[in-house]
Amino acid sequence: MAREIDKLLFTAASGFGGADERRAFLEFACRDDPAMLRRLEELLEIQRDADEFFEIQPEMPPAAAAEQPPEEDDGGVGARIGPYRLIDRLGAGGCGVVYLAEQQSPVKRKVALKIIRLGMDTENVIARFAIEREALALMDHPNIARVLDAGSTAAGRPYFVMELVNGEKITDFCDHHRLDLRRRLELFILVCGAIQHAHQKGVIHRDIKPSNVLVRGIEGRLEPKVIDFGIAKATAGGIAAAATATQTGQLVGTPAYMSPEQAEGGTDIDTRSDIYSLGCLLCELITGSPPFGYERFTDCTPEGVRHLLRDVETGMPSSRLRAIPQDRIREIAACRGADPQALVPQVAGDLDWIVMKAIEKDRQLRYETAEGLAADVRRHLSEQPVLARPPSRVYLFRKLVRRNRVVFAAGGVALFGLLGGFGVSTWLFFKERDAREEQARLRDVAERARANEVVLRELAEAADLVAQAAVHIKYNEPEQADALVSGLPVEHAPRTLEAASTFKALADWNLLQHRWQQAATYFHLLIHVLTSVDMSDSRSVSYELMTALTAVRQWGAPGQYESDRSLAIRRFAKSADSNVAEQVIKATLMVPVSRDELGMLLPLSGVLERALTGVGRKPDPHMEAWRQFSLALFAFRREHYDAASALASQSLATAKNSQPRAASNRIVLAMADIKQGRLTDARKTLAEVRKSVEKWESAPFSLRAEDGGLWSNWGIVRILLKDAESMLPEAGQK
Repeated sequence: MAREIDKLLFTAASGFGGADERRAFLEFACRDDPAMLRRLEELLEIQRDADEFFEIQPEMPPAAAAEQPPEEDDGGVGARIGPYRLIDRLGAGGCGVVYLAEQQSPVKRKVALKIIRLGMDTENVIARFAIEREALALMDHPNIARVLDAGSTAAGRPYFVMELVNGEKITDFCDHHRLDLRRRLELFILVCGAIQHAHQKGVIHRDIKPSNVLVRGIEGRLEPKVIDFGIAKATAGGIAAAATATQTGQLVGTPAYMSPEQAEGGTDIDTRSDIYSLGCLLCELITGSPPFGYERFTDCTPEGVRHLLRDVETGMPSSRLRAIPQDRIREIAACRGADPQALVPQVAGDLDWIVMKAIEKDRQLRYETAEGLAADVRRHLSEQPVLARPPSRVYLFRKLVRRNRVVFAAGGVALFGLLGGFGVSTWLFFKERDAREEQARLRDVAERARANEVVLRELAEAADLVAQAAVHIKYNEPEQADALVSGLPVEHAPRTLEAASTFKALADWNLLQHRWQQAATYFHLLIHVLTSVDMSDSRSVSYELMTALTAVRQWGAPGQYESDRSLAIRRFAKSADSNVAEQVIKATLMVPVSRDELGMLLPLSGVLERALTGVGRKPDPHMEAWRQFSLALFAFRREHYDAASALASQSLATAKNSQPRAASNRIVLAMADIKQGRLTDARKTLAEVRKSVEKWESAPFSLRAEDGGLWSNWGIVRILLKDAESMLPEAGQK
């Protein structure tokens, strides 16, 4: 039995990264057994010597290495694991060791490789190790370290490979670079964005602290990276929730940043536990220490930790700053580039209340999301009112009573004796009224929190489905991909380039299957994604939008084209690219448009006019003809019929190699004739164009026309023709 206890304590002590922490743990665990303490210290010393021995093993000379058969090992610096060579040991956690490694193939780069510690390969530890890998693999955010690879060593020990983050922990970085409060808060907002992304993926970090947020400077900007999801908990699909559950009563995490409910060890931890930890991190960034200093947890039992977090009040950050000795205040202020006398006033007020709302012991009173916390910080930075209002008087009074139960009990007896039944009944009436109001408010907060969690879960599930569909598309399995995301609501569509590519592939596949309405649904999703993920002046985006708008107008639900057209106009109203201007005008003016939106397109017509008359230009007849057509269509929608006819005629004369462009120009000429009373000419022209359209419709459908152009060029002809035919007098008599 003693041997088993020794082994358990040795394993636990090995997990501490610092000598001071390991020593404190051993002294606590062996406080009644000095012999056990000496025995464990000797074993740890032997382990350290062994680690050093493996780390200084010289690499074989090339000749000797060539004579050795290739093999994999997981035995320290210099070892090879798959395509990775271990260069240096970066650190160790409770169950894993992190190495700096060099990837040899297919690309050569430095990475961080995390491998399960020898002796820790129990079923529970392996499960948690796999959870960290899967949790990181779910993430796709610039401020979260990415997983690059995973596998097992020859000895069967799991490992995974992450991008190498060469940064300092966030508090050290801020202090070393003397960042003022504004820059610290801007950095904190980025961290909140990363945690919000994790929550949307259904993952709760549960160990947010400075050492798990690394910061580096890149090209003059600061980039934080959230790392170590080793004790993350899954709340949605993708990770087995049962494997992430903590045993009841188990204390997992870092006490100084741990929420009261997490310290209790229950299984109902939700995203608001991370909000508490973010509040602790924010407190340390602005004041130099978390709400409960590290010294408060020295020699503290697990039950003592729970009592401290559950029952003891922290006080306002500014109040604790006022209580710090002057020499320490000067040091804290210097790290923040502030005057010692000005630091406390900067923290008092908004920042006090933001921190206190984030670290509320009652999680229902905290911010509902990490984005909500970040939004309040932004409001503070922009001098707007923050939502973290001071608590109500009822709330403060209840706190006062809780801290002074004996005094209030005695005072209550005296008050009862002095005022009698009338005073007591009046007091009880107001207390009951305030309690009812408080309960109603708390119910409203709880309902909004539940609704928000439902939305986050639905978004995470939709993102997962689209990611799975992308894999099917990659392996040429469009039918399986279509089955996964068919019927996806537009508000749940992930705003990512991967989603845009997936929707475009499924839209084209449905077109080839002659499933016109389903194709239009995917094009509708594509438009909403493309108009929100890439705001650059990109021809490729406008090119995709032109095709998508054509399909939505032809086969989409009523009103979809009008709303999607508005998105496209707002997206490209300020474009300076003539190709973009030509495509957007052509795609958005297939049917009449409001005067307001015509006005928004006016700058794009100016771009086209300059492209046609610019000095030193090299004319491309094909593109010039399309620009002239777009200007002709724009002039017609503005009721400038002579100008529309002139531009359409110029387009017909400029280039003759595109049948759909010629047909489109002839339709504009016919519509101008109708408006000016030349009905005979218009009918003849439209009848000829109708024959061309019917010939195209009778041929097998193809994404590309015979002239190499997109199918949507003929689609635009068909839509314009229908609009023109509706203008004829006989159309109104039918």
